[in-house]
Amino acid sequence: MKKFSLLFVSLFLMVSSVLAEESLHTQYVRALEPWIPAAKSQIRFLDDGTAIYGLAQHGHWYMQAHDTAFCAFAVLGTDPETNEQTVGMTREELRRTALAMLRFTLRSHLAGGGVCTDGIPWGHTWISQLGLERMSAGVEALEPYMDAELKELYAKVYASEADYLLTLPIAAGLVQNNVPESNMWKGAALWRAAALNPDSKNAGAWRDKALKFFINSMSTPSDEKNEAVYDGKRVCDQFVGANMYDSRACDHHGYQNVGYMNITLSNLALIHFWCKDHNVPAPESLYFNALEQWKLVKACTFDDGRLLRVGGDTRVRYCYCQDYAIFVWMLAQDQFGDREAAKFERGWLPQVVTEQKASPDGWFMKDRLATLWDLSPLYFTRLEGDKACTLATAAFWHRVIDFEKVEAKNVPAPTAWHDDYHGAWLQKGPNRIASWVWNGAWKAGGLCIPTDGSDLAEWQFNLAGCVFGVGQTNIANPQIWNGFQFDGGFATCGKSRINSPGSLAEGDHSPDVGALYSAFCALPDDQTVVTIQRARAGMSNYLRKVRGLALSIPNDVFNGFQRTYVTADGTQTLRSNPGKFELIPNSGKWLNVDEKLGVVEIYGGTPKIARPARPQVVIQHSGHPAMEPGFLYCDEIAQEANSDVRFIGDHEVIFDCAAVVLTADARKTRAFAEAGNAKQIPSEDPVLRLVSVRAADGVTYYIAVNFSDETKPFDPSKAFGVTGLKPLGETPETLPALGIGVWR
Repeated sequence: MKKFSLLFVSLFLMVSSVLAEESLHTQYVRALEPWIPAAKSQIRFLDDGTAIYGLAQHGHWYMQAHDTAFCAFAVLGTDPETNEQTVGMTREELRRTALAMLRFTLRSHLAGGGVCTDGIPWGHTWISQLGLERMSAGVEALEPYMDAELKELYAKVYASEADYLLTLPIAAGLVQNNVPESNMWKGAALWRAAALNPDSKNAGAWRDKALKFFINSMSTPSDEKNEAVYDGKRVCDQFVGANMYDSRACDHHGYQNVGYMNITLSNLALIHFWCKDHNVPAPESLYFNALEQWKLVKACTFDDGRLLRVGGDTRVRYCYCQDYAIFVWMLAQDQFGDREAAKFERGWLPQVVTEQKASPDGWFMKDRLATLWDLSPLYFTRLEGDKACTLATAAFWHRVIDFEKVEAKNVPAPTAWHDDYHGAWLQKGPNRIASWVWNGAWKAGGLCIPTDGSDLAEWQFNLAGCVFGVGQTNIANPQIWNGFQFDGGFATCGKSRINSPGSLAEGDHSPDVGALYSAFCALPDDQTVVTIQRARAGMSNYLRKVRGLALSIPNDVFNGFQRTYVTADGTQTLRSNPGKFELIPNSGKWLNVDEKLGVVEIYGGTPKIARPARPQVVIQHSGHPAMEPGFLYCDEIAQEANSDVRFIGDHEVIFDCAAVVLTADARKTRAFAEAGNAKQIPSEDPVLRLVSVRAADGVTYYIAVNFSDETKPFDPSKAFGVTGLKPLGETPETLPALGIGVWR
């Protein structure tokens, strides 16, 4: 295991070192080249003039997979740095393939007169413009090799889509009809169509509607009264509805979704760079609210480019939204002058290359997503195409645009952020990132990791406790929560109902499994969080998974498939995917992960390591059961852990625990535990939980949690036995139902 770890670390460092010596343009080309032989296995020439990637049926994801793959062939076929030996094709062969793929896309459109492989033409849907937009850099690269007929057909297809968009009403909504990303790409398609078809009688109408789509992309509630003028029109007169909260939060797919903040800006980037390279004036409306949105997106990005997904994710990790973030980083540099965004590119690329080197045959993710290929070749080829398209587009933009000529500016990102609707908090410091969201992808979930520890981040049930019944879908739906910020941290407490619908047994109902109470406090020492949890059954039931604490530690390709844990029992290195469930005990009160993250028991059980048999981070589409197996493996640190089906009685306590999580090495973690810096304080009230924590700043903090549905009178001096305590935040003289208070 140690030998493997050293090999992996050596590989990652070697990749990083080699890439650091090359221009970003060259890095993107080199990352893309090995993919072509893999993708070529899915290329089929239908005749001498047309070719397809995958199935290329009329459904939008079939065509988008085809179009994104096209972009890679087109860019490499026109790039002077392409290594033909690595690619296994000459540039001429790459261009021939790309032109054949482009012909298929255009001819099979409604305006092209042909059909897709299933006998039905594509086009004129809510999403049909997106594939055209994402393939645009490939078309731009191929322009010198396109004949007049192909150029004319390209413009004709855009005109057809633009005319269709004129018939659609503009929608917007904070929750229902939340469409920031599609409003952006629809506006972009209209603007591009007008530039490609300047003599069209509808060109003026296309531009006018494009402006309205742009204004209603990243719009917020306050924009309804915004009298600022863009392109000669007041925002309030163009306003249809808000897609972003005034905090810039985005509730897409039903949760606080950092990914779609990125996707929206990525669609903006596509038309921005096309306009710049073609000397087409970009409208002011295109950039409406974009800078402020970027500032939050920047705050939600690790220095190495991984998305800091405050709210989590329901999709395959490190794909799609993560891939298209590359466009956003380049937009930030070119439009906003944010040179710091280049570090995200340089940080993310070695991770792409490292995973690709761990996959067979040049695929980007074939090792990690092998089961996805078996379940859905369409989904697999689509995700691979997205990664190829983004690398190709970035390679092309870095080839034709000199980012160094843009005046550098200071674009600060917030270090503390809150959104009321989602119950979301983020606190970033030099040493620690802490976050919590109640209305996230998997409902409640938190995070505490070192600022430079992005590979430790996973949000699925993280630090919120986890209880599964026997249904296919298991979720703890938040009912009520309270919380507040203070300088350097935040505190929150709430209650969720545990539901487990979809039992295999015919006629079985969906029982209310019970209630999950969670409290989370990020202390202002830039190191420590405190998590306090309690789960109680409703009616008697069967449970198939229990995790008190539930701290997920990713243990997959991005960290070399192994983690090193230090406990009072010694040091051990654990390989991912053990093939059977393991529960590794711990005789001490503390545990440390990779000399970066410590866990210390306050009460309710020592931190143990629960190890699922296979990857458990799954895809969850709204209204459908989670797709198993998962596509990222995590060890799970738990104070209470069970993975065998067991009976639970009426109103029985499932777990009742509290712990400190701190960004520290093993020595500091052990010292913290042995010094007794975290303590439970007895309470006569069975629903109150009282703890004290002496933090890294030398201050002792006192936390009170009310795990009941009733307001409780509370005197901190009497409860904690300490006089002169000062509250952090707006701590009241009473503890509200599901309330939390913090004093120092």
